[in-house]
Amino acid sequence: MKLLPQEDNYFGLDLGSSAIKLAQLRELHGRPSLVTYGDIEIDDTLLASDSEIDQGRVSELIKQLADDAKVTTKNVVASLNASQSYTAIITTPKLSHAELAESIKFQADKVIPMAIDQVKLDWAVVSEDAEKEEMEILLVAAPNNIAKKYLNIVQKAGFELLALEINPIAQSRSLISAADKDKCIIIVDIGVLASDIAIIKNTVPQLVRSVTVGGKAFSRVVTQNLGIDESQADQFLKKFGMDETKIEGQVFKTLKPVVDHLVEELNKSITFFQEKNQAQQVEKIILTGGTTALPGLPLYLANATGLTVEIGNPWQNISYPSELQSNLAGLSLSYATAIGLSMRNFHQ
Repeated sequence: MKLLPQEDNYFGLDLGSSAIKLAQLRELHGRPSLVTYGDIEIDDTLLASDSEIDQGRVSELIKQLADDAKVTTKNVVASLNASQSYTAIITTPKLSHAELAESIKFQADKVIPMAIDQVKLDWAVVSEDAEKEEMEILLVAAPNNIAKKYLNIVQKAGFELLALEINPIAQSRSLISAADKDKCIIIVDIGVLASDIAIIKNTVPQLVRSVTVGGKAFSRVVTQNLGIDESQADQFLKKFGMDETKIEGQVFKTLKPVVDHLVEELNKSITFFQEKNQAQQVEKIILTGGTTALPGLPLYLANATGLTVEIGNPWQNISYPSELQSNLAGLSLSYATAIGLSMRNFHQ
């Protein structure tokens, strides 16, 4: 099992905290085309649990989902949350593949905050500078216990786990258009429990951070501050969100400190990246994740960061039957990882 996928025939499996999603593609007229997709909700404690019973339940849900979606392969490339992994870009002298394989552990030991024998380590060359005789290497590391846990879950479901891939790598394939692939883009994935911030250059993550701000935090502050139950809070979030003109700005005022924490971490990430990459200018933010649907959130983030903010569209780089267009449009915020995982074969 690798951390960067290379096999030809597989489906992408997004193991999220509140839902499992899958997507399978095939080549049609030289373009990736949707074969099948599907999702199933899970309790947000299941995947985080180390209990064999809970992991067995996750395996059952994967099997049920795959059966319902009628996937045509037993091979899987699964997602790995940014908070469960480590990524880094390192620069090395130009080496042969064999030389690089020998030296990579020593290089990784300087940047990975765990003992190398405690992680599953993978790497890929992302660029070579002929003039400077240097190479840029993307390092990805996952703790051995996490990799083993995911392997067991997928195998118990009756599938073979070919690779684990961190969400930002997958999302960069589905959310960045051909016109933007050479640009410096930030993908912000606002999930249920956390938000991932990834700065992408030439479709490769340069900086990845996870912030403990997500849909649960939004719901919790609205519940507490407005004295309503969780169900009502979710309705208020969907209807009013960050729109300060609605119900005298009550929801906006309640959410603002939490969103401002995300903005602060976002601006810190941009500053850190720009200091190390002064020739590179971050050009836009692409939002994904279900909580992104909050009314007024994209505009608020645009004003707070001074950058263009777009809602991600994971279907833009693939083909699909026209009769699915309305259904898929409603799923845009939640399928970026699953589609990106399944696009690996077609990504150039």
